[in-house]
Amino acid sequence: MLSYMKLRPITTYGYQVLFHTRAWRPLHMVEFGFHSESSSINRIRSTSTRNLSDYEYVQQDKLKEGVPKYQNNEYQLNESVRKSQGEYQSIPEMKLRILFLTNAHNFMSQAAYLMLKGMGHTVMIELALSSEQMEQVATELKPDFIICPFLTKVVPESLYTKFKTLIVHPGIVGDRGMHSIDWALLEQKAEWGVTVVEAAKEMDAGPIYGTQNFPLDTLLPAELTKSKIYRNHAVPAALKAIHQAITNIVEQVQPIPLDYSNPAVKGTLKPTMKHSDCAINWECDDAKTVVRKISARDSNPGLLDDKLFGERMYLYGAHIENLIKTPPGTQGKQLLGQRDGAILVSCNGGKELVWITHMKRATNSTFKLPSTMLLDRDRLATLPYLTIGFTTVPTNATFNEVYYTQKGNIIFLHFSFYNGAMSTTQCQHLLRALDEVSEIGNAKIIVLCGGSTYFSNGVHLNVIEGAEDKYDESWANINAIDDVVFKIMSIRNKLIISALQGSAGAGGIMMALAADYVYANSQIILNPHYRGMGLFGSEYWTYNLPRRVGYKKAYEITEVCLPVTAKQAHEIGLIDGILSEKASGLLDKIQDISNALLSSDQFSDLIQKKTQESDSLFYEKLAECRSDELAKMSENFRDPAYNAARHAFVHKITPLVTPWHMKCLGRDKAIRVDGIEFSQRCQTNISLEIKALQAHAMEVGIKSRPPGLACLLVGNRRDAALYVQKKVIQAVSMGFSSHVTEIKDHEWKTFNKLQDRIIQQINHWNNDPEIDGILVQLPLPKALDHRRILDTIRLDKDVDGLHSYQLAALTSASNSKFSRLSYICCTVRGILEILQFYDVKLPGKLVCIVGASITIGVPLSMALSTRGSTITMCTLQTTDLKAKVEAADIVVGCAGAANLVKANWIKSGAIVIDAGITVTGNVHKGKMKVQGDVEQTDLLWKRASLITPVPGGVGPITVAMLLQNTFDAYKFHLTQEISKAKK
Repeated sequence: MLSYMKLRPITTYGYQVLFHTRAWRPLHMVEFGFHSESSSINRIRSTSTRNLSDYEYVQQDKLKEGVPKYQNNEYQLNESVRKSQGEYQSIPEMKLRILFLTNAHNFMSQAAYLMLKGMGHTVMIELALSSEQMEQVATELKPDFIICPFLTKVVPESLYTKFKTLIVHPGIVGDRGMHSIDWALLEQKAEWGVTVVEAAKEMDAGPIYGTQNFPLDTLLPAELTKSKIYRNHAVPAALKAIHQAITNIVEQVQPIPLDYSNPAVKGTLKPTMKHSDCAINWECDDAKTVVRKISARDSNPGLLDDKLFGERMYLYGAHIENLIKTPPGTQGKQLLGQRDGAILVSCNGGKELVWITHMKRATNSTFKLPSTMLLDRDRLATLPYLTIGFTTVPTNATFNEVYYTQKGNIIFLHFSFYNGAMSTTQCQHLLRALDEVSEIGNAKIIVLCGGSTYFSNGVHLNVIEGAEDKYDESWANINAIDDVVFKIMSIRNKLIISALQGSAGAGGIMMALAADYVYANSQIILNPHYRGMGLFGSEYWTYNLPRRVGYKKAYEITEVCLPVTAKQAHEIGLIDGILSEKASGLLDKIQDISNALLSSDQFSDLIQKKTQESDSLFYEKLAECRSDELAKMSENFRDPAYNAARHAFVHKITPLVTPWHMKCLGRDKAIRVDGIEFSQRCQTNISLEIKALQAHAMEVGIKSRPPGLACLLVGNRRDAALYVQKKVIQAVSMGFSSHVTEIKDHEWKTFNKLQDRIIQQINHWNNDPEIDGILVQLPLPKALDHRRILDTIRLDKDVDGLHSYQLAALTSASNSKFSRLSYICCTVRGILEILQFYDVKLPGKLVCIVGASITIGVPLSMALSTRGSTITMCTLQTTDLKAKVEAADIVVGCAGAANLVKANWIKSGAIVIDAGITVTGNVHKGKMKVQGDVEQTDLLWKRASLITPVPGGVGPITVAMLLQNTFDAYKFHLTQEISKAKK
């Protein structure tokens, strides 16, 4: 928040510190050198976390016998795997096409993606959803090789025999089987590692391409949790091992067979960890043992306990309590108190105490929550609230999420929230701490430390999902975190530094930007965007982000939704410097440069400048930003897209396909939407639902009947008749009953009489209980009153979605009076289904719709507008159509004009939905040529990221949506009949 000041450098503690700024960003300190802090180096590699039952295993002693003993000591093994180790070595210039098959594009895959992309390789990402899908994707993309970072699914033999496939396994050389880190922590290993092996029939027994070890025995107990080991140690080791493996491949260094006879191989085949392997004995286990067992299972799956709470619960987040004395007569497994969502439990026969911060019920459709949210309210009310001050440091002593230490004139404020999520109450807790430290008179610099694994990830989606009113909790949470950010920006008499020891995302990184300076360690990954959750975002990001990176870059960062390394963040000005390689050294470096600043004559100048900028205009601008952001967030919180995205995230629902923003990475050709396959999938689901609904009806004594679809064909258009025929064939093939009535316009003397006949037929179907859906095939003769005819269809039977009320429902909230019986126009619903299927986030997208028809263009514009997109409507008469298309993130062609939109108008990475159809040729003889509105050339497939082709794209999906709407109507009608029968 400081303007430009020309300042001289200070040299201290071996660092040259330069304070300066740019006009559009805060005053900041630029780069400081740091020494490499390499961990110990391992030599070869082993297992990936996948189901052991899916592999053949040989006895370990037999495996030893079958491996040549040409490497017999650790030194030789190291030399063979890698000639030299340490920091990444330069490798010969060779650009590779690498395919990632992963469970999710999470911290591990993001870090590896960014590293390899930075090395100049092309990296493509696909979720590993099934054996067939993995092989299909690899065959399509033809990578040089495949990397599976910590993949938990089996790689099919048919895949790894065609493509070299490397498994990144979180274990030392020789370690095989699931739960590698779990076993390492439970058995208190002194050292662990990551190994890269080639996929083979024997699970993780393939040749070894790279390995990297790291120490465990030097870590504090609080750092010895599965999730922290994974993020803080296993992932950095994996990056070095992957780099090593690629170097070996490029340099044609042969991999090393796994040889258990070699004394350097310390790992073994471990069984899948069972509940009995780590079960807690609350009467006998001491506090350290309880914490170790829970920590070994932390994050996933959790430690299963069936004794503590009277039901089966997974436990997470264990902390030893050494400051509170156990009350006399206390037995083991007694609940003794609560604090900040955690429960205090006795162990070791009541002699010692442990905090449990989070739990999850061991039932389906449950998720992790603060422990107090899952405890019975009556039981919770009996537990005293055990308060603790902000000056109590919790290390090995207690549980305290928010605390601070003071070193001279510097305050280090720590807020170590589980997984970086900040609920409403946690934000309020942090705000109170900020209030306290801001009043400390001799404190001149406040360092916001976050936690060692996460700085912050913004609002707490799990707590929101667990709330009775999800909108209210979302609104309370975003306002609470905004209050924290405002407080940070309102402290004008001290300098604020954000220390990114751990990664940050969404509102968490925006909160960090509220500080005067932001520093990081080199290993963090930042995700400074919200769109993936269907949110615009708040935390004053519209003020702080553009001031650092400029408006153009701010828009790009928040819209593209890609991860950013610390190096990239520094290069674009998002952060002010990288001070250490690891989190462990960051705070010491910040203390050094802070002391240097405090001892100089520049500190007072900085504070004076900061105070001068604290005028009424500053606070008015902040208020304006907050108001605008929260107005958009309020809309987002009511949007089904946000609720669906949050639900899928919290419940860890695997998508049906790789989301578009991941799938398009590294590809040199657009993703082709297969409308026929999409349609068949929809029809299969509909058929299954029909059978289930009919069975339910028969259980209550209702005669089973099929869904009924009635189609009205007016006029003599051959193409319209063909369209109706296709729809009817599809419907009948799925067990629908179909009714088609043709009315020839030439048989009627006047259009009034023709219109009366049409309305009469519609009313007949309106009153027919066997008919669930009514379709009037368009276009109608121009002389007819289209609106009157379409509005005659009963609302609950208007499966084409063209009734006036249906169109009104497109602009209404999901809980409006129109929404209960509304059906979205079939083509529009098909387009929305495509975008949802590929997880395209619509808020903020620029959409150009070419064509303003009542059946597609107009209703689609309304539907996308209510989903947060910015719409540009065009027609054949639109001037400068080229410029409007070029600016769009999504282009929809629905004008019915062949090749109207040229391929070179499409901007790189845009989505093309071609819903326009032009039929040429002899229709009567069936010799037709179907063309779309967008010129489908090779250039289009190179420029766009996702395309619906013509034919075979939107058309088949439109028919499927008609059948889906008809089924929805059938379900509504039959459900009403079932309800009446039950009464």
